[in-house]
Amino acid sequence: MHLWLTLMLSFSLLPSLAYAEEASFSLTVDNDSPAIGQTFQVTVTGDRLTDMYGYEINLTFDTSQLRYVKAETKVPGFSVPLEPKGGDLVFAHTKVGKVAGESGKVILATITFEATGTSTEPAAVALTEVELVKSDLTATNHVTNAKLSVTPVAKKPAVVFTDLDGHWAKQEIERAAGLGFVNGYPDGTFRPQNAVTRAEFIAMIARAMELPPSGVAATDFADQEAIPDWAKPSIAEAQAAGVITGYEDGTFRPHSLINRTEMVAMVVRALDLTLDEGAQPSFADTDSIGAWAQPYVAAAAEAGLVNGRGNNQFVPAANTTRAEAVVLILRMLALASD
Repeated sequence: MHLWLTLMLSFSLLPSLAYAEEASFSLTVDNDSPAIGQTFQVTVTGDRLTDMYGYEINLTFDTSQLRYVKAETKVPGFSVPLEPKGGDLVFAHTKVGKVAGESGKVILATITFEATGTSTEPAAVALTEVELVKSDLTATNHVTNAKLSVTPVAKKPAVVFTDLDGHWAKQEIERAAGLGFVNGYPDGTFRPQNAVTRAEFIAMIARAMELPPSGVAATDFADQEAIPDWAKPSIAEAQAAGVITGYEDGTFRPHSLINRTEMVAMVVRALDLTLDEGAQPSFADTDSIGAWAQPYVAAAAEAGLVNGRGNNQFVPAANTTRAEAVVLILRMLALASD
């Protein structure tokens, strides 16, 4: 047993049990493609543990792409995280006092790294050895082959459009472009006041919400052939998720400009917000909002997703601009993450 771990354990009053079966260990990562400068966490888990009172874990990591930040555990007791030497990292922990050891499946440590560089090969993190100490101070060493790899990626350059100076939604549009759910035009413009088609809006939602693949290449809309190829996967995903239903005649009308009522209904469905069928929004022009849509608009307004345009007018039949669509989808993402 390592001297410092022995000293840690010598301060404890230790009951005695034995390990019933061979323990196993695994590594998991919460982000295997971190951007340069971004932190991520590697979790070390032990399974089939019996009366684990203290432990030491030994890891190696690629110092050319990763920097160690910290190691911690929620197991009661106190820890000794040692500064890594090169790419070797040691973390030790012991319980304190006359308490039972840990048994079963236990998260031993959560280790935070920062991505610092890129390479042609992924950065490896490996758990090489674990020492377990039971309550009678007997120790067992476990050599493991648990490992994982992460691939740091260079930060995307900031997205700058040439036609957004002074626009009310400039920051939101640039953020949305950085997130990857909207694009500009080849000439470097975004054209924020352009109207949005139904196909374009659904493509934005599908990318932003990362809707699961529908497993089918086509929808069952009567105008399926009119849907552009680039939009077919997104529309199929949205239909499968219940975000869109189409019109009474069975069409989707992908090239029609989306109005504010349709946009709100799609977002409310995407978020699966609870509808009060008798609810009415408090806009000055509520009477001009279709009866079917009033619960959707009321739910969206209550959630802070939509505002009126002027004089508290919702303007339900007005077409949605690219800027408005971006802002609404960002609000949708913020609400979904709460």
